[in-house]
Amino acid sequence: MKKIYYAIPLIIIVLALATLFMYVTRGAPETTMSYQTSIVNQVKLKTLPKKDASDIDTSHLGVGVTPPTNKWFSGIALQKKPQAVFPTPLSVTPTEDSFTFDLPDTATNSKGITAVAHQPVRVKIAGATRYTITRYDEMSVDLAFGDVDHNLGTVTIVAGVPYIYFSAANDTTLTVNGGATAANNTLSYNLKGVVTKVAGYDGARVKDAQTITVPRGGLVTMYAAKAESIQILDNNAMNRIESTSVAYEEEGDTVRTTIGYKTANDKLTYYGRMPHQKNNAQGKTFDTIYGPLVMESGNSLSFTTPSIPVAESLDLSKLNSDERRDLVQTVRQEINTPHEYPDDSYFGGKALYRDAQLLSLAKQLGETDAATTIQNKLRDGLLAWITVDNTNAKSLYYDTKIRGIVGITPSFGSEEFNDHHFHYGYFIYAAAILAQYDNDFKAAYKDQVNLLVADIANYRSGELLPLRRNFDPYFGHSWASGSSPFADGNNQESSSEAINAWIGVNLWAQQVDNSELADHASWMLSNEVASTSAYWMNFDRSQAPYNANFRYSVVALNWGGKRDYSTFFSAEPRAMLGIQLLPMSPTTQYMSQYGERITEQLKEARAESASGQFDDYLLMYESLRDVTDQLDRAKKLPDTAIDSANSRSYMYAWIMSKR
Repeated sequence: MKKIYYAIPLIIIVLALATLFMYVTRGAPETTMSYQTSIVNQVKLKTLPKKDASDIDTSHLGVGVTPPTNKWFSGIALQKKPQAVFPTPLSVTPTEDSFTFDLPDTATNSKGITAVAHQPVRVKIAGATRYTITRYDEMSVDLAFGDVDHNLGTVTIVAGVPYIYFSAANDTTLTVNGGATAANNTLSYNLKGVVTKVAGYDGARVKDAQTITVPRGGLVTMYAAKAESIQILDNNAMNRIESTSVAYEEEGDTVRTTIGYKTANDKLTYYGRMPHQKNNAQGKTFDTIYGPLVMESGNSLSFTTPSIPVAESLDLSKLNSDERRDLVQTVRQEINTPHEYPDDSYFGGKALYRDAQLLSLAKQLGETDAATTIQNKLRDGLLAWITVDNTNAKSLYYDTKIRGIVGITPSFGSEEFNDHHFHYGYFIYAAAILAQYDNDFKAAYKDQVNLLVADIANYRSGELLPLRRNFDPYFGHSWASGSSPFADGNNQESSSEAINAWIGVNLWAQQVDNSELADHASWMLSNEVASTSAYWMNFDRSQAPYNANFRYSVVALNWGGKRDYSTFFSAEPRAMLGIQLLPMSPTTQYMSQYGERITEQLKEARAESASGQFDDYLLMYESLRDVTDQLDRAKKLPDTAIDSANSRSYMYAWIMSKR
């Protein structure tokens, strides 16, 4: 009898743990990858102070759903008043009892490219008083509409897919705009060559030109396309996508990404191939702000992007004796000049990164005393952050509501989960350089650094830090805004700092012998570089949408629903380019592939500029094309023209290494 009494609570405990696991992992992106090694040390995570300090709204999240910060759909998940999202090619905006969808037009002017409304269709769900996000993965999200007691049905939105699905959980009625034509159990709108449809399946019936009755289990699919393409979409409209997945693998000097689309009936769907995924794709296209979206039928979108070799240091082997002497003198001077690390996680991280590059230079140049000085300072600087001290302005805490690690001194909305990959990329990079020369640091503090890695680049779902907070496998780049409180969707400005984050993670993975993390970082780096080339730095200006009056060779700020020649912090041309360059690690040699574009971009950046901001990076970028007098000009720069992530020594070494 005692065994029975002991077994009952054991069963209860097992069931409770299973339920808890379900809640923790609900909303975690699905993946076909299987990882053996976790980088989240639960013991170390629990030692961090706990706070609920953000103003991020979670009222639209179901029980146990991890807040989806830094996603293309964060604006409908983490805002009290939902914002528009742009899964592409469609746009979607929900309210508590309805949602509006549209196939936007593309409008281009000299300084921007914008998705503008074409023919928005509002779909109202009878009886709904609220919506709740009950499930999401990286490319798809479910919005359950209903009232306090009943779920009426679920709207599924999928990135890169021209369909929106409503699957009824109970009998309900959908009401749409006037002006539709009813035929073949479908409501259709036709305006300026674009056809928009609302079609019923599985018992859903068009009642009149504005109403569809939907029984439990019924399906209504919304979609839009050019008139000549709409019939193709008709064929797969009844095949509702349930979820998506992602996998990747190295293939020689490329990385292959495969995005899977799981349909409820295991039949085919349609999805779009973006410009950075091109692989010579042919087919019907949608015109989007990012260029032609080429449609394909299937359940698996696969594409390759070039691998990016990661360099630990600059190549100083070609320095002549005078250059070496000058560089040694500058390194000594900078290392022995006292300076403090800022308290916030952005400028604090940049300062740590700067000193890590100085450490690398000192080691390469055989400057033992200088290397020891800067290594000790760098170690102390990193430990100030990653050791728990509630009285330290540089300390970290764990946000229990949003599930992430935050610096106690905020910067640029970091407490709202903005820019974490920018900030922690610098920390992780600095830790990787230090770990090369300090085995004791690596052994003692590996788990603490891993927590910063996991905050931005966790590769396992079902953990207390989410899978891939920032990186988006479909769009190929990261999103910077935590909760996306914008009408134009999420955004990313500094493509280069996102790239720097994945370089740092890769270097760290090599130091701690984590091949899974290294592969993960290499995949994200490959895609981030490819999308940066396609959408920020090296797009074809002779092609749509750029050929319709856009006059610049850089897009400085990309959103879900617009693209701008502007930044959050400056209107100067040099800022548009400079924010795509910093901090120019040794790995960013890959930018030499931009060729003549570099000369064009520098000409734009230096036009009509009053300040010297980013002069250091502009000279370093210029040296990728032609090294003539850049070093002499660099020596004339005032200290105020050198970015806080850079140093005079590193700037000189970079230019010298390009000779």
